[in-house]
Amino acid sequence: MEEHAGKHEEVTPELLMVMAASIAAYLGKNVRIRRARFVDTMQANAWGQSSRVVLQASHNLNLRRG
Repeated sequence: MEEHAGKHEEVTPELLMVMAASIAAYLGKNVRIRRARFVDTMQANAWGQSSRVVLQASHNLNLRRG
């Protein structure tokens, strides 16, 4: 576990561009990624996953019209 803890992966600008392009292609409009980070699969648990699902669902773009 100590080996894994010492490894800090970085979200590169290239990866952010690919992510933004993929999301824009899916949604059909430009997007801005405000924050991105890798989730440590060794520490991810059911509660954390559930919280992320609820948070992401609260950003339902179809309901936001204004």
